[in-house]
Amino acid sequence: MFLVVFFVVLCCGFVLTSEHVQTDRPNILIIIADDMGADAFGRFGIGTESPNTPNLDSLADTGLFFNNAWANPLCAPTRAAIMSGLYGSKTGVLQVPGTLDNSVTTILEAVESATGGEYADAVFGKWHLAPNSNNDHPNEQGADHFVGRVGGGIGDYFNWSRTEDGQSATSTEYVTTHITDAAIEWIGEQTTPWLAWVAHEAPHAPFHLPPDSLFTRSQSSTDLDLYLAMIESVDHEVGRLMGALTAEERENTLIIFVGDNGTPNTVLQAYPSRSGKGSLREGGLHVPMIVTGSGVARIGETEDSPVHVMDIYATILEIVGLQLDGGVNNSFSFNDLLSDEHAGVRPYNLSEITSGGIQGFAIRNEQYKLIEMQDGSQELYDLLLDPFEENDLLLSALSSEQSSTLSELSQEGVLQTTGWSCGDGILNGMEQQGSCSELGTTLEQHELPSGMSLGQNSPNPFSSLTQIPFSTGKSGETARLDIVDLSGRSIKTLLHESVQMGNHVATWDGSDEAGEQTASGVYLYRLSSGGRSTVKAMVRIR
Repeated sequence: MFLVVFFVVLCCGFVLTSEHVQTDRPNILIIIADDMGADAFGRFGIGTESPNTPNLDSLADTGLFFNNAWANPLCAPTRAAIMSGLYGSKTGVLQVPGTLDNSVTTILEAVESATGGEYADAVFGKWHLAPNSNNDHPNEQGADHFVGRVGGGIGDYFNWSRTEDGQSATSTEYVTTHITDAAIEWIGEQTTPWLAWVAHEAPHAPFHLPPDSLFTRSQSSTDLDLYLAMIESVDHEVGRLMGALTAEERENTLIIFVGDNGTPNTVLQAYPSRSGKGSLREGGLHVPMIVTGSGVARIGETEDSPVHVMDIYATILEIVGLQLDGGVNNSFSFNDLLSDEHAGVRPYNLSEITSGGIQGFAIRNEQYKLIEMQDGSQELYDLLLDPFEENDLLLSALSSEQSSTLSELSQEGVLQTTGWSCGDGILNGMEQQGSCSELGTTLEQHELPSGMSLGQNSPNPFSSLTQIPFSTGKSGETARLDIVDLSGRSIKTLLHESVQMGNHVATWDGSDEAGEQTASGVYLYRLSSGGRSTVKAMVRIR
């Protein structure tokens, strides 16, 4: 019998409290560049053409530069992951567009809860976690103040729809400058610790020349030239924002800079073609990430361990005073790495995609990376020897080490995206009942009788109907298919009968046994037979 006991309730919100009250909490500044991959930042040494970024270089020189940071391959899923500390398979935001459900506890809400409302918080720039029509969404998700764009891509940087706390109007001020002005103004008004989320539209298309004062590149004949000039405009405005902080504020502010996904394929450098934004290859996932300021003792250093931008969530919560066991949700705290190069690191890095009929995940350890798609296809790379993924190891015979790693990464990837893992280094109550050391959770523990299998539901996420495929190896087997919630409570039995050999599909309309529609959130579906069962997860959005 499969039972899941949760001490933290996902998708219904959770309350975080701190027993460690701090008198001088740091300010927190998160800066996001849109569509800026590793090849577009000179510090990686990947692209042949690099933007002039003296201000971002200064942040790296005075802090910690993460050399192997991953994001999601698309912008809305990355933003949802940072905001929630959860994979897209848990929130339902795996593609563009995507809406982060209000039941998810955002980092804004979590910090407020953890500190008894001590922090003021604001969001500036691109939100991209709700439809354009939902102007109140950032405020509903915990932002005390919002200035920017609720929706996704911008059509004209000089003529755009500006929303401020639910009210929209047209602005003709260059958006990168306006976002910075709004952040500077708000920060200057604060008298308590603050958290500011500054998400630039740039360098996302349409590629163009910013105002002359914001860039230094002389070339402007290609999209790549324009793209790099837009990165320079972000750098210029980062410098202006830093300059607006007093010396005391700067010293007491944790500053995090990240890209939200890889470089668009039309301006991608060095990586193989079509392996940029929207891809699970390194060109789509590998992004700049710099952490500097308050609490960062590793000055001018580079950290090579894998890290995910989603880990910002748990890291911030530790910094404001929470005691976490490795992290929270799917977010692994890198707080200790800011001062100790020998601190524990994330055992696996994972990213997902569901877009344009493509569904799959990428997962890596410190050396190897597996890409596994829903159709079962796989690619395996040695990132230490092959950082541009030009040699798929599965096209030749694997060593025993590589074969074992392939199995390990595949198991862990499936487990993390369909449930909760005891191997991710995070012990937060999401795992099965009992300690992880006792459980030793692996997929084999849930294996069904030979010939019986359970597939991933589709569509996932779903709103009205979803289909669940399963197969049986012989006729006359009694199969039971149940929907349960995250506490293990039965929602509905879809099937409990003897079935014929072959492939089958069950359909769930989101209703419970009484015919009432269930709420948005994550649900589990369990196939049982012969005293054994296997479980997968699905996301419902209403």
